[in-house]
Formats: sequence, C-alpha cells, structure tokens
Amino acid sequence: MRRREFLTLAGSAAALPALGPLGFAHAQSKPESLAMMTWGGLWGDGMAEYVDAPFAEKTGVKIVQDRGSSPVERITKLKISLDNQVFDLVQLHDGVVPLAESQGVLEDLDPSSPNLPHLAAVPDRFKRKGWVAMIYSALGIAYNPELVSTPPKSFADLWNEEYRGMIVLPEITHSIGPYIIPIGAMAAGKDAKDTETGFDMLAKMNELEPIWAKDTDTIMSSLINGEAAVGLLYKSQTYTVLEQGGTVEWVFPEEGAIAYLSGTGIAKNTKNKALAEQYVNMTIDPAIQGWVAKVFNYGGTHPDTLATLPVELQERVQFSDEEAARIMDLDHEFISGNRADWTDRWNRVIAGG
Repeated sequence: MRRREFLTLAGSAAALPALGPLGFAHAQSKPESLAMMTWGGLWGDGMAEYVDAPFAEKTGVKIVQDRGSSPVERITKLKISLDNQVFDLVQLHDGVVPLAESQGVLEDLDPSSPNLPHLAAVPDRFKRKGWVAMIYSALGIAYNPELVSTPPKSFADLWNEEYRGMIVLPEITHSIGPYIIPIGAMAAGKDAKDTETGFDMLAKMNELEPIWAKDTDTIMSSLINGEAAVGLLYKSQTYTVLEQGGTVEWVFPEEGAIAYLSGTGIAKNTKNKALAEQYVNMTIDPAIQGWVAKVFNYGGTHPDTLATLPVELQERVQFSDEEAARIMDLDHEFISGNRADWTDRWNRVIAGG
C-alpha cells in the first residue's frame, strides 16, 4: 500500500468542469426523490445534513434514505429489483463491494461523465468499477485505561482472559463482522485466509462471553457507558467516543491495522442515473467532503479535501509513515466468496452448536 495513495491526499487536482443545475434535464425528467440505502444512526443523520440537504437544494430532488438493511441485505434488495429498480443509490463498505459486483447490482461509474467531474481525481486505491469511497480509516483496538490493567498491544491480546465479559465485537451481520475470522487467524500466528484457525479462535472468543454488537454505534456506546472495556474500533471513531464522554485509547495492533473504506454506488438499472451520478459526485466533492472529518474524524478520499481541514483534524485523519506502511487490506473477494458459509458457521459457533 502506498502512503501517497492511501493517506497523504495532498496536492492540487486539475481544474474540472462544473455541472450546471439543469445539466440532467435533457436526458430525463426530474423525479421528486431518489432512494438510497445506507446506514442509520449517526452516519445516516450526517449524510442527511451534509450531503442530502445540499443535493436537494441544488437539484430540487430529495433523498429518501432506507436505513433498515445491512450491507449484504442492500445488495439482495438491489438484485431482486433489477427488472424494475426501485433504488437509485447504495452505500457499502469495501468489504462487500466484490459481492455487489459479482451480483451485477451496480452501474459502472464513468469518469468522463459530466455528472462526475470529481471522480477522476480520486486515487485508484479508493474506487472500483461501480463504487467510489468517500471515507477511509484503519481498524484497530480501543480500550478504557481505567478498566483495563493490561492494555492490549495486538489482536492476539483480545483473547486475554482478563477481558472476559468486557470486550465488544461486531456480530457477523456488521460491516466488519466477518473480519473476526482473519483477525483470529492472524492472532494465532497463521495466514489471514486460514479459515479453520479463524473459526477455532472465534469459538475461543465466544467462551470469553463478549458483547456482540449489531452496529458501530452500539460498539461506541458500550465503550462510552463502561459496559465494555475493550473493543475493535476504527481510529476515527475513537475520537467520537472521547467527544461523547468516553475514556478510551486507540492501539495500532502489532499485526498491523486493517484498512476501512466506505462509499457509494449507483443501483443497476436506476431510472435516474444522471441524478444519481450527481449525488455520487457530491460525496467526493472536496468542498463538501470535509464534513466526515469534522463529524466523524474520517479522512476524505479526494486529494484536495485534506487542505480544507484545520491542522488538528489533519493530524487526526492521517497516519505516520511507519503506521501507513503497516495498514493492510484483507482479501475482500475471498471473504465475499465465503460470506454465506461463514455466516452459517458463525451462527452455529455462537449458538454453541
């Protein structure tokens, strides 16, 4: 992974043409709204305020959020609607994008489209054929120093008996739930793809009676209210916990932190492609994208976004050269290809079967 692509995000982008507010009119009639599947809670609220509202003001088209589905369920909804698509946009994290691609539920993003002037400037590290990330961070370990006598230093330390009943982890339906399997394998000194070892470690973890969280808000609230003393968390959201009154420190694991990206794609066969493109473009607009740092301490993926932030926020979203060299990408194609089997097996392990 190159720091220049993943983290520095500095420098100037070439001048790009701006799309006029009526640029889509010749291609399609304007609907009253676009339907987007995304996360609920703090994230959905942030999108509504900082992206959806400006988009509606610019285009006259509202965004209707569907917050009721997990990322995998969103892909399923897109698939069953292909013949008469009822959605326009979908937000996914990088871990399930290969699944969306294999199911054929995303429109290709065309960097030459006049509706996507910011797409070309986004580094290749942050985009795929039908999806572009708007945020990045790294997954590591958060812990409460007031509740833990032996601070964790590695993913392997999560299996410390001292943390029994005090660790919060994502369940399998969470965006990063499946990551527990490669994390377990690495914690045991094996390759991240060693599935058998990963599930053996899951069974051992389950014996420690962890708190299984359905979403990141639950992970954070568990750390804030003291229900949990240790948990998996993105570096970015450690600051959110602190801002909400929690006592927490973030650890860059000895095995390396795991890259986390989240972004937006256009639903295959959307009836409003031009407008959907404009929305995607707004998520990566450097004049707008800084909100993810101000609200969630995430880095924005457009190269010009960093310069719009105050120095304090720039320091929060960046990593040292040494850390950047140790941020790893999991094999998301491998994980996506095994997701159904892993989900079934996970449920049996957690249920004790």
